[in-house]
Amino acid sequence: MRLYINKLKQVLVSKLGMDRAIAASSLTQMIRFVTGPITMVLMIRHFTPEEQGFFYSFAGVIGLQVFLEAGFAQSITQFTSKEFASLRFNTSGALTGDPAALSRLRSLLAQSNRYYCSMAAVLTVALSIGGYWFFSSKSSHGVPWHIPWFVVCFTSGLGFLLTPYWAFLVGCNRVAQVATYRFWATLVGFTVTATGLILGFGIYVVVYGALFNLVFPIVYLTTRWRKLLLQVLRPPGKYIISWREDIWGFQWRIALTWMSRYFLESGIAPLAFQISGPLMAGKIGMTFQVVRMIGGISNTWTATKIPYWGALAAGNRWEELEFSWRSAARRNVLLTFIGLLAFVVAFPLLNSIWPTASNRFLAITDIAYFSVGWFFYSFWLVSMHYTRALRQEPYTFLHVAVGLVFLSGCLLLYKNFGDSTIPLIFCLVHIVPAYIAVRLRGNIRNSLLVQKSDTYHE
Repeated sequence: MRLYINKLKQVLVSKLGMDRAIAASSLTQMIRFVTGPITMVLMIRHFTPEEQGFFYSFAGVIGLQVFLEAGFAQSITQFTSKEFASLRFNTSGALTGDPAALSRLRSLLAQSNRYYCSMAAVLTVALSIGGYWFFSSKSSHGVPWHIPWFVVCFTSGLGFLLTPYWAFLVGCNRVAQVATYRFWATLVGFTVTATGLILGFGIYVVVYGALFNLVFPIVYLTTRWRKLLLQVLRPPGKYIISWREDIWGFQWRIALTWMSRYFLESGIAPLAFQISGPLMAGKIGMTFQVVRMIGGISNTWTATKIPYWGALAAGNRWEELEFSWRSAARRNVLLTFIGLLAFVVAFPLLNSIWPTASNRFLAITDIAYFSVGWFFYSFWLVSMHYTRALRQEPYTFLHVAVGLVFLSGCLLLYKNFGDSTIPLIFCLVHIVPAYIAVRLRGNIRNSLLVQKSDTYHE
């Protein structure tokens, strides 16, 4: 048996380029690809179409926290990965190595905690008041959404405090461990949600899901990483960081990027809710969830390697970085294409077998629009993962432009294209930027090679 397992590992590594981090992350995405459809089936059976719309719109409005998070998490990961190159974990789970690097990491977390504590309070109040106004602007169709919404706001605010610790662990190249946690969190979270749906809790199922999403990570972090957290939460030494000088120059670009992408991902269901109402929000939310699940599985081939590529860049190992990126990027794009094509081809079969279920999704043409748009976006993603490993964010204004065009196009053209407006414009706005993103990545790579050549000749 062990021989067969070892052979399987060799195949995964040689043929698919799947290391432990990718395997764990992919397993999480794959379990979501199993639990997601099961959850959808339960929602179709136990939710009204309007409850489905509120469910996805809740998640989308909560995603507004990206505007307060402001790219801090990505900056923490990037800065940590750079300092971690001088550190290592000992057998007890604590960091050893360069004292200056450890001191800077303590300074980083101290400043991060101060920011996240203040923003968590702002987030809770803003979501509670703003969300109440937003959801009250449309008919509730008898959905008792008030209490569930306020519970979700409260737990989201507390969960926001944990964000820097996840980013720190990923920066310490604990990608596989974090992915393993997310696998179990996904599995247990699915059980909680599915049980609530089967028992007929209706929209109140989000209450139990929100409480689980708060308690489970707190227990994990305080047990699995207790020694590490106690170590890095001590006061920093004489080596401290300046957020303005060391991080802000990179962070503001990430912040603008994430804010712009909100309208193209998490904000799609709330946008549909505001334009058309909860019924259309439910259809768009469920359809786009499938597209994102497919993209999420493929995305692990490059996203999980950002800390590793950052370490290669710090060591000036550019050829190794380029080879690793090209291999991972090809697999990412290919798997995205195969998965999205399978979704488009399989949907008519669902329509013939279970028409009631297919009515909870968008039409086949709209599914195709979303799929084509995400396929082009995958080229953008793999290029962005490369540049972020180098602590560069050249796509900021491209993201802003695409986000503004998408949002304004949806609002202005809805009367002309109806329910197809959002998926159609999502598709169109990603075609040209995909080409631009690939070219920008190539230009950055070429400039690095020129710099290396000049250094060598000197």
